[in-house]
Amino acid sequence: MSNLVLKRKQQLGALLNSNEVSSRLTDLYGGDDKKSTKFKATLYNIALDKSLVNCDMNSIFKSALAIAEADLPISKQLGLAYIVPYGKEAQPIISYKGYKNLLRRDGMLIKAREIYTSDDFKMQFDGFDDIFHLTAGTRESNENWIKENLTGIWVSIKYIELNEVENFFVAREKLEQLSNMSKSKNSKFSPYNSGWWLEMMMGKAVGYIARKIGVSGDSLNKAFEIENSQTDLLKNVEVETGADIFDAEVQDLNGAENE
Repeated sequence: MSNLVLKRKQQLGALLNSNEVSSRLTDLYGGDDKKSTKFKATLYNIALDKSLVNCDMNSIFKSALAIAEADLPISKQLGLAYIVPYGKEAQPIISYKGYKNLLRRDGMLIKAREIYTSDDFKMQFDGFDDIFHLTAGTRESNENWIKENLTGIWVSIKYIELNEVENFFVAREKLEQLSNMSKSKNSKFSPYNSGWWLEMMMGKAVGYIARKIGVSGDSLNKAFEIENSQTDLLKNVEVETGADIFDAEVQDLNGAENE
């Protein structure tokens, strides 16, 4: 065992056994020792991951706590949230799957469809009869092609109780702007650079739309806090009408409601 790993284990052990961590976990889990123990065990593996070897232990704990407060599992293997490095600081990120999970709990189903330069994608605006039309063209699965050809994300939200659907299009320019707010985006260990670029872009699109339409709830609000914590630039994001995001009722080619 290297001296670095041994030192990290000692630091981690001291942190997890501290009164501060015990108090925070008691508040989070209401004194449920099993949940606190599971959190600590998972965090132990995360903190010793090579991607976070240079990160401050307290920032790793705070990132894990933020994800847990959003009522999402902290294990990256589940793909709902990630803890990634930004220099010596760890940063939490909520993925597309994570947002789908949170929104489902609040009675909303989400579909995010990627739109590429090869697709025939049209938006016709006419009041409540606006139509989105997509005929998928030739697509490739390799990430380089995806990065070069993605033009935006079509996000559909279905309100289960109301049986209503809202649809939005978030253009590539807006996605780039939103993703650049994540300080850790350029880390080689970030999911943006580890084969999950499209997943993260879809997550940014869904999170942005959820904030735009005013979705609320304790877990979602915690997820939004994670987004807001990435940078103060988020406060300056404005929607340019007709430029990068569109809201419309949608019908399919047969005139039936697209769910």
